[in-house]
Amino acid sequence: MANPETPLSQVVHQFNYCPCQYMDSSWLTDKQSWIENLDGWRHRPMLNNWVLKEWELTPISESTFNIPTNSVALLPPESLRKLLVMVGGVLHCISMRQVILKEPKQHLHTAFGSEGMQFCIQQGPMLLSDWPEGWQHKLPSQFDGVSIQEQALKLGLIWFSFILKNSPDNIQQRWRFKLKQSDFAFSSNVAWLEETQRDLAYRLTKKIAKQVIPQWFHLLK
Repeated sequence: MANPETPLSQVVHQFNYCPCQYMDSSWLTDKQSWIENLDGWRHRPMLNNWVLKEWELTPISESTFNIPTNSVALLPPESLRKLLVMVGGVLHCISMRQVILKEPKQHLHTAFGSEGMQFCIQQGPMLLSDWPEGWQHKLPSQFDGVSIQEQALKLGLIWFSFILKNSPDNIQQRWRFKLKQSDFAFSSNVAWLEETQRDLAYRLTKKIAKQVIPQWFHLLK
């Protein structure tokens, strides 16, 4: 798997030809689950080739990632998921500022971590000078750490699906591989995101990424 020092050309090569290295095992069907029992299955060329054929994935040129919105798909799974949750958190940041009771504050701490919660509350509202209508969401009247993290993740998934909407199918499928298949059991068509806002949504994502996954920020154009 790539690390922060891996050159972009190698990151793109792994993205193209080594899908097993980042594919969540939930994408394997029950009949294919035996693959997980194979030693080093994620690094076997034969299995990587099988995935490419099974999902009809073709190579993507490095220059394709010069289009900024495409580059979010290169993020490694763990950091991608962290960013998704934090994007969802920032989309609640104004509502978070209004939380004063100890118990719901503790739930926010559980969901986003101490630094993540403080980032959302203190810096989140200032990330944009003028928030588009519908981007800021209200916290539920009652929530716990698990439910609000799940809600944040869902918003993050909707957000990234919107950013990648015009990207090649090969990029979108590889991006989905990095997350659980069940994460996509929702409709990504929402009224509060408009086609003209895609560049702004991406710029906001970069601001959040610079704070929460700085070691991978260089992958974003």
